Amino acid sequence: MDEAAPLLSVPAASRQRGGKQHAARWYWIAGVTAACCLFAYVAPSPWQHHPQRTIFCDSTYHESGYIKLPHKANDQYFYWFFESRASPTMDPLVLWLEGGPGTSSMWALLNENGPCFIGDDCNSTETNPHSWTNHANMIWLDQPTGVGFSYSGGHDDDHTEVDVGRNIYEFMQGFLDAHPSLRQNPFYIAGQSYGGHYVPAAAAYILEAEARAPPNASTRINLQGISIGNGLTDTVTQYPMLVEMAVENSYNITLVSPAELVQMQKDAVELTALVVKCQLPNQTQACEATDEFWDDKLLEPMIHNPTRNPYDFRQVCDGDCDDLGSAKTTRFLNQPWVKEHLHVRKPYSWSNNTVLDDFSVDEEKNAVHFVATVLARGLRVLVYAGDADLICDWKGNEAWTKKLSWAGHDAFNAADVTPLVVNGAVAGNVRTAHGLTFVRVFNSGHCVPRDQPVVSEALIHRFLQNELV
Repeated sequence: MDEAAPLLSVPAASRQRGGKQHAARWYWIAGVTAACCLFAYVAPSPWQHHPQRTIFCDSTYHESGYIKLPHKANDQYFYWFFESRASPTMDPLVLWLEGGPGTSSMWALLNENGPCFIGDDCNSTETNPHSWTNHANMIWLDQPTGVGFSYSGGHDDDHTEVDVGRNIYEFMQGFLDAHPSLRQNPFYIAGQSYGGHYVPAAAAYILEAEARAPPNASTRINLQGISIGNGLTDTVTQYPMLVEMAVENSYNITLVSPAELVQMQKDAVELTALVVKCQLPNQTQACEATDEFWDDKLLEPMIHNPTRNPYDFRQVCDGDCDDLGSAKTTRFLNQPWVKEHLHVRKPYSWSNNTVLDDFSVDEEKNAVHFVATVLARGLRVLVYAGDADLICDWKGNEAWTKKLSWAGHDAFNAADVTPLVVNGAVAGNVRTAHGLTFVRVFNSGHCVPRDQPVVSEALIHRFLQNELV
């Protein structure tokens, strides 16, 4: 149901229930100035939710709320939950983690895979027919602390994926305590971009916590798999691979001159040495140099003359190429009636530069070992990538899945690459073996759910049903 009218309370559902390109880099930080907004709120109870019985975004049951993290000073994680449009009692539960680091998951909800899009007037919503809620109960979570509507009463910042893993585990315990009927549903964690760190780290932490828990513990989480779209997961492998996008791409677009390509290939060797050094302990300087080197020596030559959108290099643009709806999202979520409906008071910012800075070292570290842990426990992993992205390009993502050290390494590399067919048309290529699947998505940039919504919906549906072969 499209909502052309302003967002007013209407009877509805019958059932109750980093300062350069880097700052824009792992998720569109450019375009909107992001500030860390911390306020001395009265502390909510450990769980606050607000059931929605109005037609707001979608007619299915949904709620917004906060979960207080028990081990933090006063960290309140904001979430927006929507039941499945199909079978809420039986369908899986999926947690979406946006990238950044420091970007709000509300962006994805309202621009990619959520049940609605923002209207052109920033005062209404339109139904998304290809929402992932067609097949799953969905949680969009603002994290780490300070991102989006999440907040803290102190200065208890997070800096590593271990922090992220623990926080998400405790969030999920709070959420499932409040929604006990969902605890037995198959649970998946999904995300994109820097979510390539968050998602496997959170999954690995949950698995370790589950291994320590008694067999019949009431805290069990039924984790079944993870999904990463155009992610940054293995920096050692992915960073130098960007040069390969200049050598050859599907669109026959010349991104650099022959002389520039020769220099970039030399620079890629130096970059490899930097990023390998960054993996060692106490190498903050090397990690910071890695980020700047990748940006200045590899990415920048590919997106100038003419100016190209790094998230979809097919697009030549004037001005800011990186604002993919961030200003629109910020305006919408700061509308007083929207904030009242969501029961939030904090001003909304779609990205948080403090969080970006806090993770400036950890974002250069590999997170690929978390993926190996997930696979070793018998869970399934879907990695997909649009092939017109330069930020987290498909070649780098394919390379790390083939390089990954795990029991299924040889079988995965020997597996045939087969067409991804959606609605009778070839939409990409698939390689899969022993629970690991890599998909190259044709005609898409960084954001597959936005650029190829039909394909994205088909991918997640098949993955959740274990039909993606």
